[in-house]
Amino acid sequence: MTSEERIPYPHIRGGGVVLPDCSQGVYRPFRLTTGEKRQLIKGLAEKGLQGIDDFLAKPKDQGAVAERMEEIRQRINEQLEKVQARRRESMDDEIRRLVERGAIVQGRTDDGFMEDDASFRRFSSEQIRGEILANDLIGIIEGREYEKDYVEKVSFFRKIWNSIRAFFRWFLKKFLSVLGRIKRLFSRKDKDRDQGSGGSKKRPKGAISLPFPSIQGDLDRWEKEMDKRIDEDPHLQKAVNQRISDKYGYDSGRIELKRSFDPGWYKEEAKKVLGEEVRSSAEKKKTELERERSDLARSKDDIKEKERKLREELMHKEKKLLQENEESEKNIDEMTHKEMKKELINSLSFMGYIERPMDSSLEDASMEWEITEALVEKFSEFILAEVMGRSSGMKDRRGRQISDAGVYEKARMRTIAEEPRMDMLQTLVNARINHPRDRGIEPFDVVVHREVTTSELHGVILVDVSGSMEENLRLEAAKRSVLALTQAIKRENPRNKVDLISISTRARPVTLKEIMTLEPHGFTNHQEGFALARTLLEGSRSDRHLLFLITDGLPEAYLDISGNPIAGDLEKAMDLTLIEVSSLVRVPDLSFEIFLLEPEDNTFIEAAKRIAKAGNGDVIVADPQELAYKVIGEYTTSGKVLEGI
Repeated sequence: MTSEERIPYPHIRGGGVVLPDCSQGVYRPFRLTTGEKRQLIKGLAEKGLQGIDDFLAKPKDQGAVAERMEEIRQRINEQLEKVQARRRESMDDEIRRLVERGAIVQGRTDDGFMEDDASFRRFSSEQIRGEILANDLIGIIEGREYEKDYVEKVSFFRKIWNSIRAFFRWFLKKFLSVLGRIKRLFSRKDKDRDQGSGGSKKRPKGAISLPFPSIQGDLDRWEKEMDKRIDEDPHLQKAVNQRISDKYGYDSGRIELKRSFDPGWYKEEAKKVLGEEVRSSAEKKKTELERERSDLARSKDDIKEKERKLREELMHKEKKLLQENEESEKNIDEMTHKEMKKELINSLSFMGYIERPMDSSLEDASMEWEITEALVEKFSEFILAEVMGRSSGMKDRRGRQISDAGVYEKARMRTIAEEPRMDMLQTLVNARINHPRDRGIEPFDVVVHREVTTSELHGVILVDVSGSMEENLRLEAAKRSVLALTQAIKRENPRNKVDLISISTRARPVTLKEIMTLEPHGFTNHQEGFALARTLLEGSRSDRHLLFLITDGLPEAYLDISGNPIAGDLEKAMDLTLIEVSSLVRVPDLSFEIFLLEPEDNTFIEAAKRIAKAGNGDVIVADPQELAYKVIGEYTTSGKVLEGI
């Protein structure tokens, strides 16, 4: 054995230590490439979760998503094959049970209960004959069974009385026997005279109705045997007397008297009893066998019906299984898409770009997601980079603050521009603590050395969201401009502050995330918008201030004394707006710009100039497609913004 073979894991070596191969069976972390992140963030910012579906709908030949989708597709195929194998095995078991059940039914049929009448008669004849032979009366005649004599313990006087009764009974029997013989003598002469012969009339064969004729010979033999033994066998007499008593209700004494007076009657009754016993046993067993046969037939019919239904069910399951297999194979792409979407959602959630609504229920939480401020800020970085890349002539003002230059603090990264000043050791420690199974570094792991400056900017951006902003995608252009400008301000100095105000019939502060969801509606209330801006700027502690207004029209609404919005009086709306704007001159180091989108005529331009003049600002007319470039260009190159830097 070579030294290479003795090493358990020869594929990894280092410093004399052999490390085990842990790559097999370990879930491979899924990390998006930079380009995939950019596409997803853009899609989420513009379309919400629909952006993920659009991203996955585009065919991809390479990249992390393409590799993971192929893995998912293979896993689904393997799972599908296992499910199909388990279902096929289960169906085979059901078919096997069905075959076994059919074999049991066939076996029960072959045990003698055949459907043809001839086979049933042969089988039932044996059963009926056995039942008749088991009768206790037949057993006595055949000498197999005797009734027990029970000796009664009586007193002495009782014995004397019984002896006297027995004597008188004997005497009465003898007397009646003599009378019976005389009667029979005359009766025989009358019969001989009537019949012309001295023979007795025989019972015709078959007089007793039986289910089959084969027992008739046995019955004749038993009757002859009874004729011989009925006078001498007390056990046979007791058995016959008991049945005569049950039939007519006679007591034993009366039966003995009738027997003494007319022995022929007694023998005929004994034969009747014998025939009835044979017929009763035969009919009883025949009824029992017919019932069993009927029950078996019903049972067979039930089993056959169940078998038919089971076969239909199996055929239905077989058909359903084939359909499911076909549908599963057709829907592999859809299933892969869903699984991939789940992984992307988990990854984006882990990176802090999407989150569940705080007010959503547990049932809805798995279905509802919304973008976060972090995603909007990341998207704004992309927009700013796009604008700056197109406008290559713009000056990059990053790092031009001069107050307290060279003084740094250690803190978490706020903007992508701080990456060059990353504290690598602390960042790696944070990454291992925050997500130990993922070897990547996320933005929230990064710690940077941030330059401390005392020169800070407070920017307020007013966005017109009135109904007219819907035309020519003006509002969409305004949103992109706000995102780019916000990012540019924070990139200049992470301590810079930005406030956003939406202007419609009412003006209100909004977040960067809310900007993405604004819809055009209502009139333009410049007065309230400037009032809110003035309040924010007058309370600011920053040494520099900026006020940008993005609009497409004139002041249309205003607030009355009670604070209710009123629209329609353009002159009053303009006057109140000018009053609010004129108060802005008290804000120190303020840069005020109005960006007017597609003015319909010169009236709109003149009105915008009046407002800008009241606040010592400027008016810039812009097309929606060029708005972002003009906003960033004005912010970057304006002399007023550069003042004090």
